[in-house]
Order: sequence, then C-alpha cells, then structure tokens
Amino acid sequence: MNNRIITVEMACSINGLIAREEGEEDFLSERGWEIMLEFLKEYDVLIWGRKTWDNILSWGDEYIEALKDINIIVLSNSKKRKAEIPKVTYCNSVEDCLKCCEENKFSKLFISGGAKINNSFMEKGIVDEIILNYNPYILNKGIPLFDGKFFENKLKLEKVVKEREDILQVHYSVIK
Repeated sequence: MNNRIITVEMACSINGLIAREEGEEDFLSERGWEIMLEFLKEYDVLIWGRKTWDNILSWGDEYIEALKDINIIVLSNSKKRKAEIPKVTYCNSVEDCLKCCEENKFSKLFISGGAKINNSFMEKGIVDEIILNYNPYILNKGIPLFDGKFFENKLKLEKVVKEREDILQVHYSVIK
C-alpha cells in the first residue's frame, strides 16, 4: 500500500519510559488518553500490543466505551482472546496486521504501544512519524518506548506543542 501512513504515538516520562517495570502507568496524565482519542479521529485504525490492550480492559467500561467507534488491531501471539468486542481484530504478527489493514483499506495506522509493538514496526523501517507526549515525570527504571531487536533512525523535528498539564508534545518525521 503506497499511500499508507504509519504513526507511533506514545505518552512517556521525560526520559522516555512508558510505564514502570511492572507495567503501571499511573504517573502519566489522563490528558494523554484524551490526546490519543483526538488523534484517532484522523486515523483508520489503532494498533496495540496484547499487554497494552489488557491494561486498557482493566481500566473499566468508560475506556472501552470511548473506543466503541474505533477500529482496533491487537497484536498477540497468545491463543487467549478477551471477550469479543466489536471493531477489535487480533493479529499474530506485523505482517498479518499489515495484511489486515490492506484488506480493510486502512491507510492511516496509529500505533500506541507497547514497547515491543513500537519496536516491531520501527525495525521494519515502515514508520513515517513519531509523536511523543512527554509527561513532567522522571523514572529511573521502567519500560522504554522501544524494546526489541536493534534499529536506529534519524528523525526530523516537525512540530512542538505545549499541551495542558505541562505535557510537551513533539512531532517527528522518520527519515528513510
């Protein structure tokens, strides 16, 4: 799909950690959730890893309700599937996910975690842009933005936005 746009968007501490070592994200502002929902109005599909999806499901019905009109792909190697929720598809690989997107004519893909999923798309060299929402918080241990096989990319700063709650949003394009 030549006209496909893939964006990685994440909320993180100022030193690039997306969660504590055990996966807790309580240091991240609720504004990050709102920002993601605002962005999703411009995208065809939201892509999450299973751990991120499990976290969202544990937050309660109001979060699931906010996603009811959004196409979601959950990447998971697990045979266990959560209860069927409309507009949620499970895929077991990035390739399977991309095939599903092509079949459904999803050309604007929004990836929002976790670290292994972010890494899987980055290492394939197919991400076009990265949007980071830096929360005013520092952790010295936790889950990084990217975790997996080695990759490196040069980025071009496109825009910086001072968000509410002292969040600094930074937009980069990925130089290919």
